Amino acid sequence: MTDFVAMRRKHIAWNIAQNPTAITIHRKEKIRKGGGHDEIERDLPPVTVRIFMARSQIPQTVSVMAGTKQTDKAYSLLADEYADIKAGPNVTDRFEALGETFEVVSVQPQIVQGVTVGYQADLERVK
Repeated sequence: MTDFVAMRRKHIAWNIAQNPTAITIHRKEKIRKGGGHDEIERDLPPVTVRIFMARSQIPQTVSVMAGTKQTDKAYSLLADEYADIKAGPNVTDRFEALGETFEVVSVQPQIVQGVTVGYQADLERVK
């Protein structure tokens, strides 16, 4: 019987090696403290990933309290099983790559036979 977990890990490593990008994620995380929250910011160790165009989309202008910003969600990221990448209401992961700033919008673990073999993340390019 073939070891599908090892095979899938090799596939992900090969795919990343075709166009690798080293990134350092800057994480902002809200931690419950007493009746409120503390916001902790830190830089994570560098990780090598593959950033790719997942779909084509026209940049959108979004209104925020401080004004407007342009975003598009055409990019995704592939990482191995050791990557520390998060997305959610209490955590924001951002990094710079390819001359752009990206924010992780969602993370989907790649699971084979109950074992996490990698991660795919949807990115928002923030200008």
